[in-house]
Amino acid sequence: MPAAWAGRAKYVLLVAGVGLALLLWPSGSGGGAAEEPTEETRLEALLTSMEGVGRAEVLLSEKGAAVVCQGADDAAARLSVTEAVRCYTGLGADKIMIFKMNESWRDEP
Repeated sequence: MPAAWAGRAKYVLLVAGVGLALLLWPSGSGGGAAEEPTEETRLEALLTSMEGVGRAEVLLSEKGAAVVCQGADDAAARLSVTEAVRCYTGLGADKIMIFKMNESWRDEP
């Protein structure tokens, strides 16, 4: 009878393994579903929608944030960007750097 029990246990373990594999299998709505937006992409979308900021790219770390945007040469836009990043991340204004976007780098081969 112990041999029969070992045979059954093998199938139980096999079914449990297949069930675990199915639980861990990445799910999505077919055809390569879009990934969840990152904090950076969400913040970029927010900044880009703000008056005077233009296109924006964001890099976040635990130590600070770097924002490159088209409107960085405008003081009001810089203040708005700083406040938005501060509110979103909780970083102090001294940890947020804003830089003017260089549009010409994309034109070079």
